[in-house]
Amino acid sequence: MPPTSPSNVDLHEYLDAIEQKIKSGKPTFKVRLRNQNQKPIIRTLLGFQSKDEFDKLLRTQQKRAEYEKMKDFCLKSLQPSILSLSDDDRIKAPQFEEALELALGCKALKAKGAQAFHRLASGRVYKGKLIDLVIDLVPELEQQCKDAMMPLQEHEVLIQLIHHVGEERDFDGKDERMNAAMKCVALFQNKDSDGSDGAAAANHFISKANGLECEQICADWLTNQTNFMQQSKRVVLSNVMINNNTTKSRQKYLNSNKNWNTNINNSRSIMWTSSQRDRVCSEFDAVVIRHGEDISLQPFISEIWEAKYCMSPSSIHDALTKKVPAIKTILQDLELSVSYDGFQQKLGKQPTCIVLGLFGMELLPPENALGQLRSTAISYSLTTDLDVALKAVDNGFVELGIDTVLHDLKNLRQKYVESSQYFDIVVKIASAQ
Repeated sequence: MPPTSPSNVDLHEYLDAIEQKIKSGKPTFKVRLRNQNQKPIIRTLLGFQSKDEFDKLLRTQQKRAEYEKMKDFCLKSLQPSILSLSDDDRIKAPQFEEALELALGCKALKAKGAQAFHRLASGRVYKGKLIDLVIDLVPELEQQCKDAMMPLQEHEVLIQLIHHVGEERDFDGKDERMNAAMKCVALFQNKDSDGSDGAAAANHFISKANGLECEQICADWLTNQTNFMQQSKRVVLSNVMINNNTTKSRQKYLNSNKNWNTNINNSRSIMWTSSQRDRVCSEFDAVVIRHGEDISLQPFISEIWEAKYCMSPSSIHDALTKKVPAIKTILQDLELSVSYDGFQQKLGKQPTCIVLGLFGMELLPPENALGQLRSTAISYSLTTDLDVALKAVDNGFVELGIDTVLHDLKNLRQKYVESSQYFDIVVKIASAQ
């Protein structure tokens, strides 16, 4: 059941409480490195400015290394063994030589990677399953084949990338930074046995499930508020996608027109805009549409809600930096319209300051919020400051002053103050009944 009376949170008071926690502690703090710090550190040490560039090169190196591993097995072990078989056995793999030639081509590496070598088992007998071919024809190579097919572990891929960068790029202090990058891989490889990756995956699953639950509770609460207040001119839409008008003619969006329906709470709702929306959010968790007193006038957006199961400095920051710019952009669009359940309606200009609502089931306590801010400050320092990254690898921890955390908190408060000039920001916290 949705909560009936969620409580209001004064963000200034909440941020004040966090600030007091920061100032009551020591002037500096130390935090041991965690698995999620590894790639940012290596990015910084190797001079990558872009996470996307680093991740793309990492994928490329993994694909190339796994391809080379399969190539080595096929040329040095598998092909000689297949060629030594009798004609009766070799006929079971009629396309082996032709497929091997194709797999060794440069196009195969780019398109398929190591998967290109599965073509060696093409035919009615093995149907593209290379391991079946090996077990049947050359069983003594089974373990070698399995080893060759095994995907590289993360530390192996990182080592491949570091070697590649060392060969292809040049930068100041290269030797020291390359050595530090290799040391970083070894440092975290020793941490792999703690099971933290499995715990992180489990926490991600739980977090996603909690997030979906919170979104539904938020929408249900808004709908109940509408029914309780008997506001027949108020419509609550959930999971509202933001699309450009240029996509409206696509077949999946073509719907028949319907009359205005005040009882709709449809999960397939779309807001159409002509505004430029480069790298801004493409969905709102809930949107409230209202008609004014004069029913002949166009409806307008009165509230936009963002649901986060645990409200924290991080979730507040995300809302203020990602949702606020997106909302500003669409509200400036004179052609803005909304569609749901086949109905389309052009939206009018907002007569007053709209509500930007943040809805959560928990409020992160100030002491835990301090830990989150520390973690954020550390992540930022490791991705922007070479000296911090070098010291972190040597020490196994990061040490920063509280001034960095106070600065981040000040910036968050400033974003809240600036956003409040345009929106009535409301924070609601409630536990499920």
